[in-house]
Order: sequence, then C-alpha cells, then structure tokens
Amino acid sequence: MPKLPAYVFRRPNGSYRYKRNVPKKLREVVGKATLYRQLGESYAEAMRRLPKVHAEIEALFQIEQHTPMSERALAVIRGALGEEVADMVVAGHIVEYSQEDYSLNELAKTIKGKLPMEVVRQVYNGQLVAEPMTLTKALQEYTCYKSNEGVSDKDVAKRIAKLRKDLSDAIGEHKLKHLPLADITRADANAFRDHLLERMQPNSVLRNVAVVKAAVNYVLSEHSLNLPNVFNGLKIKGAGASKDDRHPLTEADIAVAEPRFMGDPIAWALFATLVDTGARVAEVAGLLVQDVDLQGRSLRISPNTIRGLKTKGSDRVIPLSPRALELLQGFRQGKEDTEPLFTKYARVRGNDACSAMLMKRLRTVITDKKLTIHSLRHRMKDKLRNTGCPEDVSLSILGHSSNTVAANYGSGYALEVMREHLEKVW
Repeated sequence: MPKLPAYVFRRPNGSYRYKRNVPKKLREVVGKATLYRQLGESYAEAMRRLPKVHAEIEALFQIEQHTPMSERALAVIRGALGEEVADMVVAGHIVEYSQEDYSLNELAKTIKGKLPMEVVRQVYNGQLVAEPMTLTKALQEYTCYKSNEGVSDKDVAKRIAKLRKDLSDAIGEHKLKHLPLADITRADANAFRDHLLERMQPNSVLRNVAVVKAAVNYVLSEHSLNLPNVFNGLKIKGAGASKDDRHPLTEADIAVAEPRFMGDPIAWALFATLVDTGARVAEVAGLLVQDVDLQGRSLRISPNTIRGLKTKGSDRVIPLSPRALELLQGFRQGKEDTEPLFTKYARVRGNDACSAMLMKRLRTVITDKKLTIHSLRHRMKDKLRNTGCPEDVSLSILGHSSNTVAANYGSGYALEVMREHLEKVW
C-alpha cells in the first residue's frame, strides 16, 4: 500500500476520506472544527478526486471575517454540506421541503448565535443575497482589472489607495465602504473634487477624478448595473488642455540642451531617443534588449517586468532614427534579449529617477518651468502636424489611444508609413 498523502486516511470499510482541522480563527466562520470529504472506494479514485477536494478546502480557508455575508454563508454551506449542495444554492435550485432544504435548516440552527444573523438567514433560506456595489468594491475590482493590463500590481494598488483615502476624507468612510453605489450623489462627487482642489492643480484633479470615473464605469458595465455615474462630467474650472500649460521645446532649446547630455552615454542615448521618437520617459527607460530591432530599424514599446504602459494604445512598434539606433545598439552588446537596456533604471520607480536625472541636466540651461522633458512629446506632436502627417498616423507614433471602434482592428500603420513622416521631422 503506497503512503497516503497528507489529510487522507483509509476507513475500516476500505474507502478513503479527506480530514482537515479548521483553523481556530475560522471555526466561527465555517461553523465546524473538522471537515470531512469522501474521496472514493478505491485508491485510484481517491487520488483522482483529491486535488479538487484539497483545492476546495484551501479556498474555504481563505474566507475571513470581513468577507461579504453571502460568501461567508456559501463557505459555511460548502464546509458543512459539501460542494453539491453549495452548487445548488448558487444556482437557486433548492426545493422547499427537500432533503437539501431540511439540511440547510438544521445547519442554520447549529450556527445560530455563532455567526452574524445575516449569514444564518441566508443559510436557512438556501438563498444568497449579494451585497450592494459600493465605491470601495468598485475600486477593488478596478484595481484587479488594471493589474491585468500591463501595469504592475504595486503601481495600480498604490495609486488607487491614495484615491481611496481622498474619497474617505471627502465623503466619509461609511459612505465609501457601506453606502450602495446607487446612493452616492453628485454632491458626493463634487465634495471629492473640491477636496482635491485644495491641494492640486485643476489638471491633476481632472486625472484623479478620471480614475474614479473609470472604476465606476467598469463595475456598471461588468455587473450590468443601470445606474448613472455621478463622476461623469464634473466641472473643474481651469482644467483641460491649454497652450499655456506646457510648451514644446524648440530647435534652439534642443541645440542649447544637447551638450548637457552628450557627456554621459546613458543620458545622451535616452535624450536622443526621446527627441527622435516623442516617446514617454518611462517607455524608453524600461526598454529591454529585444525591444530594439536592428534589422527593422525599429523600437518595440510593450509592457514588461520593469514597467507597464499608460494605455492600450501605448503598445506599439515605431521607427528609429539612425542616430537613436546607433546609440541604443551600444547598450545591447553583451546582454541577453530579456535584459534591460538601461540597467540603472530597471527597478521600482526607476522611470522617476530617470526623469529626475534628465530634468536636472535640462534645468542647467533651460529654466522656464513650462519646458520639461515631457515637452519633447509636444514638440514631436507639433512637428508631425506641421509636416502634414495624418492625425491617425501621429496617434500611432506617439502611442495615444484613438476613441474609435475602427482603431481597434488590425495591427496599425506599417513601419514604412510612419518612417516616411518621421524622416521629415528628423
């Protein structure tokens, strides 16, 4: 007889059973101190069923005190009566006066006084009552969604945690955590906006409100909720694009600035690439060796383990100028394809450090606060427009999202089409 795995034992009648002690902190949640599962009459059958049973118990043990009541009720049912009854409850197929109904009634009696009455009630009725969508739940679900879009979990969680605190300060923790989304009002949204305006510029407020608006839109769509989004169309005086916000760097500015970067190989490679592509600092700072295609004379900008991307439209392939290609090639030599081009900035907040380094050099010769490294993107946008580049091609080069359905089809413009317009800029 082979040695039995952990938690498996053979009964006197020859069948196999799974036995697991419930952690003390979960006994009130699960409603039992020990869980049993029948695995089968033979060793082979037991080993086939074991992975599924073990996974179910492990998932059950993830239930915590703050878990929604419906999930706690389902966990109690699954723990006491097994997966089949739990599935029937989820499907809403518990028939009154059936054996399953009586079992649920008895189970409710055993947990009464040990668990919240709402859990007891749902177990007794065999009907799960979903908890209302709240702003807290909306932000949590949106965090998970964005984490799967090429943005690191830490970056997403950190940004949304800050927003959650601002919401709590503005409208109160109770509204944020417990009030149904349907009861959040326009006045609450305006209070959030006004709270942000106390310490932020209008455009920064606009960006923060946009994240909350996107989170609410996401859950409204995913949960088929027919509710208005009170964060849509908030009036933020002074927000929006303006010619006075940030100026593009001129050719004279670049001529003055270039010597401040040429003395350092990393700074010069980064600066020249930003000038000739109009890419974002984080996009270039987080490049891998394999992103530079020598044969295609192009640059692949895509999410990787170093950094994510700002939008879906940011994932793109763009032509490289001869100058940028030569400079980047120097950082590819002696490295594997999956290694970073700029090792110094291949770390958490590395793009911030890279931006700070570039700005420090720029500020030695250009002190106008409306001129920054990001102004190189404005410059490229203006250059493409002034040389007759079609707007759609410009969007593809710069990695801006296009809000049209048609833009989501195909693989974008050919490299040679983009190169034709970029060469007029170079």
